[in-house]
Amino acid sequence: MTRTVSPTEAVVLERLELERPELVTMGDLADMLAEFDIGTPARVFAFRLRAKGWLLETAQRGVWEFAPAELAGPYSSGDPLLPLRSFLAKHPDAQCACTFQAAAWAHGLADRVPTRPEVAVAETTMVSKLPDSLDVSVFAPALPHTDTRGVPVLAVESVIVHMCAKPNAVRSWASAAEWLADLAAEASADKVAQELADRPKTVAIRTGYLLQGLRPDIATLIDEASPLTSKTWFGSRGRQMRHDPRWQVTDTMLPFDPRTLEDVS
Repeated sequence: MTRTVSPTEAVVLERLELERPELVTMGDLADMLAEFDIGTPARVFAFRLRAKGWLLETAQRGVWEFAPAELAGPYSSGDPLLPLRSFLAKHPDAQCACTFQAAAWAHGLADRVPTRPEVAVAETTMVSKLPDSLDVSVFAPALPHTDTRGVPVLAVESVIVHMCAKPNAVRSWASAAEWLADLAAEASADKVAQELADRPKTVAIRTGYLLQGLRPDIATLIDEASPLTSKTWFGSRGRQMRHDPRWQVTDTMLPFDPRTLEDVS
């Protein structure tokens, strides 16, 4: 597919081809037009580039995906994290980060990123603001996130605690079993304790229950710091899959017994 351009468009596209941004914002475009002394309003220029297939729509108004010439047409990269990147391009101060399998993938601990990447947001009010193509749940980490693969990502310890704070938010525990051991192997006992410090005791108990086979060292520290007071549910109240007398956990969710998982510490 041939995408013809005008001389002024060629100047801007040459810069974009050189810098290869995945996303272009209205502000980026306005800055380039000012730099090259092009008097066309940014919104008009963006309309022209969109019409010719150089800029592709995203879920965010005023943010576009750049389609370089090598694609020979208006074809998206298909990157499942693009909706999160486009959201952050418009809301750079938003408190959100990849979690669960998306985080494990970003840390190099899962083989694939889910088609609906999971994102943790710090406040309930943010849930409706993110694109529908993302799987959003509320979790405010105590530990700082990392910037990996161009997006914020929860620390491995935060991911583990998030899984135990909101076990129903994990879309597939069967899939999680594929990368949970690698995630647990990377976890620091001190950082898990820091992430648990100001959370309800039930979260600590679920974390100890989940990690007792994989990381008995961390589980023992949790056991010593969080004496049991009453029964804790792992999952919604319903048909019991197993009961763990050590942790007083009634598990209605996990498709595996965490007591039988191999020690990775």
